[in-house]
Amino acid sequence: MKIFTAYRTGLISAAKSKKMATVIYAITFLLALLLAIPFRGTLSKIAGNSMDINSMIKGFDITTYADFLRTAGHAISPFVSAAFWFGVLYLVFTVFFAGGVLKILSVENQKFSARLFFENCAIFFFRFLKLAFYLLILQLIFALIVFFPLAEIVAMVSSTVQNEAVLFNIVLIGIIVYIFFFILLLIIGDYAKIILFNNDSRKSLKSIWLSVKFVIRHLFSTYLLYLFILIAPIVFFLIYFYLDSAIGMVSGFNIFFMFLIQQTLIWVRTWTKIWFLGSEIFLYGLFPSVKMNKVKIENLPEATDEGLYENPLST
Repeated sequence: MKIFTAYRTGLISAAKSKKMATVIYAITFLLALLLAIPFRGTLSKIAGNSMDINSMIKGFDITTYADFLRTAGHAISPFVSAAFWFGVLYLVFTVFFAGGVLKILSVENQKFSARLFFENCAIFFFRFLKLAFYLLILQLIFALIVFFPLAEIVAMVSSTVQNEAVLFNIVLIGIIVYIFFFILLLIIGDYAKIILFNNDSRKSLKSIWLSVKFVIRHLFSTYLLYLFILIAPIVFFLIYFYLDSAIGMVSGFNIFFMFLIQQTLIWVRTWTKIWFLGSEIFLYGLFPSVKMNKVKIENLPEATDEGLYENPLST
């Protein structure tokens, strides 16, 4: 099947892109240190000889946490705001790296080149940033479309139902519907990036529209491929949570070991994103695709007479 071929091809492409994944991970890790180091220093000064920090490391306790916030909230609050902006900056960096990743993956047997990677990161950054902004608006609109009526339905039936199971099922159905379309919008976003990149275009809204048409036309293949790849990070997270509960933060060695596991998991998450794009690039090349304008990026395959792009990862 096409999706299994795309799955395997993306995995092979990701396996060849370990250096690229490591570069992306290293940059985001250094970015995180800018917040983590001053936070640790502040936390150490606040905690002093207090045992609250040690008790919270071993397990979350709401009473201890409330006491800690009451005594140290004034010093911690600036870091809460900083953490929010760090999250925003992390998302911006994710958008920034997309152009470089697509460039490396789109050229067959292309070895990682820092110059080529960062050059294309810069070329496509503002295009992908605008694309990400539109997709974020779509996600927010859809969340409102799902949860506002869901809240109204729950409010109407809550006074008439005989047990809480009915309310739970209604909410569960709403959440399942939202998750389905949330993933669908993520898929549309990925193919919108591929379309915008392949056409060297600045038309973000048009790339989204073309992506919607492509994904809906090939919904089974695009959605199932995404779900298959999604299994890998879910399994890794489950393994991490099992190790976290089994090992526990009871000693310095255990904390250090879990830190290494966490960082490995972050690297795997970065690597999995490359896997997603590698598989989707291959799958996109297997179907008729629409040109927005003449391709200008060198080394990309030419369009055929029928306006189809050859598969950039095929051999």
